Parts: sequence; structure tokens; C-alpha cells
Amino acid sequence: MRVYVPVTLSDLPAALSGRWEPQSGYAVTGRLLDIAVDDDEELLAEQVRDIAAVDAVLELRSPRRAVVVVDYPRADVTPVPNGHPAAVALEGRVDPSTIACAFVDEQDAAKDGAAAATGDGEALDRLEMRDLLWFDATEIDAID
Repeated sequence: MRVYVPVTLSDLPAALSGRWEPQSGYAVTGRLLDIAVDDDEELLAEQVRDIAAVDAVLELRSPRRAVVVVDYPRADVTPVPNGHPAAVALEGRVDPSTIACAFVDEQDAAKDGAAAATGDGEALDRLEMRDLLWFDATEIDAID
């Protein structure tokens, strides 16, 4: 199951270590599919990615939105019943070979990220208007 894991920039090297054990993420869950207006799973996956990206800033206080995309065995992913419809709990270490890619804001988004983390709604709106940059799994260690 493809899971979008919100991270901080300092978490990125750990993702490739073979010892990384994130506890939560977001996925296109059955519950999300049940309530989604649009049945297009690719569009839903983009929306889930964006939810994870905002979570990186608001919950983890990352200065830039950052998401690592991991293909988890379904047995290691459990939907969170009282959370967001896409929220999942995760078990186990991430094998670096299961990392598909990462999405990260450009460096110049850091000012808005820092402001959004303190509750500035306008800064969050500006962040959400930006496109996230895509990085192949082999490029994650070079993200700055």
C-alpha cells in the first residue's frame, strides 16, 4: 500500500538508513474511497500527498513541506478509525528499496513554512499554492 509519510528535512537521511520506523502516514484508504466525491485514485493520491505535506509543517514543524512515499505491505498499515479518513498507523522498519520518491518544497518556501507552523493561515495558503518538487528515491540524500 502506498503511504505518504510526512517528515522534516532532518528526517530524510533516516528514511534511507534501513532503521527508519515512522509511526503514521496517509494513504488512499477504503474509508477515504467511501466518502470521496471523485473516484479517481490518482487525484485522491495527490490530495493525500498534500495532506501529508501540510502535516509536516503543522504537526512536525518542518520549515518546508516534505513527504516520503513508501510502498508498505498492507499488513503493516492500519487505518486510524477516529482520525482523518486517510490517516494510517504504521508498523515496522522501512526497507529503503520500498521508498518510491519524496516531495519537498523549494528552499524559498521556508519562510512561509515557519510562519505556517506558528499558525499563520495566510502563509499556509501560500504554501499550498506552491508545487511540491519531486525527487526520485536515489536523490533523497541530496535534498537540502
